[in-house]
Amino acid sequence: MSGLSVKLRELLTLPSLKEAEVITGENQLERRVTSLSFLEVSDMAFFEQNMRMPYEYVGGELVISSLFTVKDDVEKQCETIRHLHNLGEVGILLYYVGIILPDLAPKVIETAEALDFVIIQMPKNNFSLRYNEAIIEIMTELLKQKPTDTMVNEVLEKASALPVHRQSVDMTLKIVADFLRTNILLTNDEEEVINQIKWPRNSTMDLKEFLGSLSDSRVGFRPASKVDYSSELSVSVNLIDGQTIQQEEFSIFYKEIYHKDNGRLHLYLIKEHELLTQEECEQAVEVVRVALNLWGKKHGEVSEFALVQAILNDESEKMFRLASKLSVDVKGIDKMWLVQLKTLAHAKEIKEELSEQASKNYQTSLVQIIEKEIVVLLGNHRHSDSELDLGQVFVETSRYKEEIMSIVFCPRMRHTADVRQTYQLINDVVDSLPIIFPNRIHFSLSEIRQVQKGRKIVRSGELQIAEQLRILEPILENEEYLTTLSLFLLDAQADFQHCSELLFVHKNTVKYRIKKISELIGYEVTGFSESYECSLACMVQRLVTQ
Repeated sequence: MSGLSVKLRELLTLPSLKEAEVITGENQLERRVTSLSFLEVSDMAFFEQNMRMPYEYVGGELVISSLFTVKDDVEKQCETIRHLHNLGEVGILLYYVGIILPDLAPKVIETAEALDFVIIQMPKNNFSLRYNEAIIEIMTELLKQKPTDTMVNEVLEKASALPVHRQSVDMTLKIVADFLRTNILLTNDEEEVINQIKWPRNSTMDLKEFLGSLSDSRVGFRPASKVDYSSELSVSVNLIDGQTIQQEEFSIFYKEIYHKDNGRLHLYLIKEHELLTQEECEQAVEVVRVALNLWGKKHGEVSEFALVQAILNDESEKMFRLASKLSVDVKGIDKMWLVQLKTLAHAKEIKEELSEQASKNYQTSLVQIIEKEIVVLLGNHRHSDSELDLGQVFVETSRYKEEIMSIVFCPRMRHTADVRQTYQLINDVVDSLPIIFPNRIHFSLSEIRQVQKGRKIVRSGELQIAEQLRILEPILENEEYLTTLSLFLLDAQADFQHCSELLFVHKNTVKYRIKKISELIGYEVTGFSESYECSLACMVQRLVTQ
């Protein structure tokens, strides 16, 4: 359900919610709620594997749930909180604690507090609670005023509050579509679709095809007297710039927009069952103009740079349009290298090196500079070497190795949604890499996920940190052993020779120390599973002592 917005704090004064308790996120109660949703499947692993829903940032949504499907698994409850936070949800309205969920575990509370995520707990042990009471009151509040009263400010405020990598024209149009409950189509002057936002999102209607069924494809670009409608079309209408028409169960608004970087664009608002008011349309046009000025530089550009940005910004319509024009097999992209640079001084030269190596080994390759990093998207390989080996060869042979802060190798990307989420994951943790790995610059995606886990532990509070560091207790006061173990596992990747070089000691000295450390902590640190746990503890130790 989508519509207007109301502050979360104001919703808590409603009769159905006034006895609810804010468990976490007290300082987030000024955030605005624009929609309401229900979480039946709260097991995120099951959801990811079976629901097959596209990733979409849904900022402004309040979730109602009892966490029934994960009621007995605290770790999965924490994962649900993290997943909802990553999607941009405002918070969760939690029902039936003490009945379905035995209690709200301290670990779940710590996870939410670390993320500043709102958990509102309905009265505990109360069998008389009903979802519909809160639903009716919340939706009544959302629908009290006309959406256009403050639409421009609210849409732009909401778009600007998104993570930087989510701020785009496409995302802004999605917010407008939710506010007005309308379909949106934006085309260029060649009538090519730049953005197509459907409402509801599961609509199967092709908006351009729909407009074509009303009149010929040039509708709205010429005065009515000059439009030559096809005799095969069953309906003929004339869309006049800046006006709304009613056609059977649809109201259709058309506006020509000129933008300095993109030339002449054409905006269509297509709403079912209700008439779009002139005020709604005018404010929608104003939002689009501002979004184009803020985030739409070269929005209609046909280039590999624009294609990579479309992939990373979740602009699916734009992505497939550009891929088609550039003859790029985006569905074949299954690998990514993300190269973080110290400066942009030699960014172009490093990009050329990467492009040369990528083109030798892959049929599909996109290499573009995005801010202070180089994104390399690869597919349809024509080599037998391992991904990590190819990347390490590049790092070792690059003339500009000293300019590279880090490079992450990401294999097995199932689709562009994986690329986008992995890109965001790496950017979320990249500032911790020099702290955890001061002697390394190349990393696997598995290591990045381990860093993410280490950061979450640190953010979860002292209890979680102490629990993770317990394995290191016997050597925490022995600086020599602690340094040796951290260098061995994190920097040298369990290579005795490399570790000896980093410590400036003999290889046998490292072997002796590792043997003694293993005896003291009771873990064989060269073993696979035990090595992982020790590595995570060393990561947390470096993060908390930075």
